[in-house]
Amino acid sequence: MSELDRFAESSTTVWSNNPSLAGLMGLSPLLAVSQTTVTGSALALITLLVCLASALTVHGLRRYITSRHLYLWIVIIMAGYTSVISQLLQIWFYPLYRELGIYTYLVACNFALLVKMPRYQKAATALPVLLDACKLGIALGVTLFGFSLLRELLISGAIFANMSLLIPGNFDESAAAMQSDWLKFVALQPGAFILLGLVVAVCNALGISKPEAYYRRDKPPIERARVTGRLKSSEQ
Repeated sequence: MSELDRFAESSTTVWSNNPSLAGLMGLSPLLAVSQTTVTGSALALITLLVCLASALTVHGLRRYITSRHLYLWIVIIMAGYTSVISQLLQIWFYPLYRELGIYTYLVACNFALLVKMPRYQKAATALPVLLDACKLGIALGVTLFGFSLLRELLISGAIFANMSLLIPGNFDESAAAMQSDWLKFVALQPGAFILLGLVVAVCNALGISKPEAYYRRDKPPIERARVTGRLKSSEQ
């Protein structure tokens, strides 16, 4: 069993087997939309909704989805839900939609979700699917929210600065956060990447992001083949 299979079969929580902190999956939206807590929270909620809806849909259509076209169906299902959410954002939360940009659609390509969906197809009942998908979405969402909170606090010294983006029907442009001179680097992508590396290092030091599956590797014993001497005949 590969490491990716171990991740897919293991239970995901915020502290154990976290896709972002342990598997380093889904880093593109984590680094791109985490400048403010509002945008990070919005994308976290979108990820949770897409994860729940897609998991239940894959489980409901398990009899019609063949293994040959499994990932094609998964991507189509997730892309459908992200498109619906994007249309709703354009209608009621257009400034927030502009802030999130293409990363709303990229939820359908989140690798942490893609590797988990085949597991939901094999489940016998819908309740385990709902619980596991909820834990996966919460783990991704809490990581995105926490990193956005930390990053906005370092950039502007405040949190939830653009709460007006969450008001339905508000089409006013969001105000830019005031940045301190010595922490402007955190607002850039290289600074966000370095900050994420420090967070992962702290989590590894505390032992809270280590995936449980990596500690339990059932490797078959390796038998050394004999390459010298005469081989005994099977007839003897």
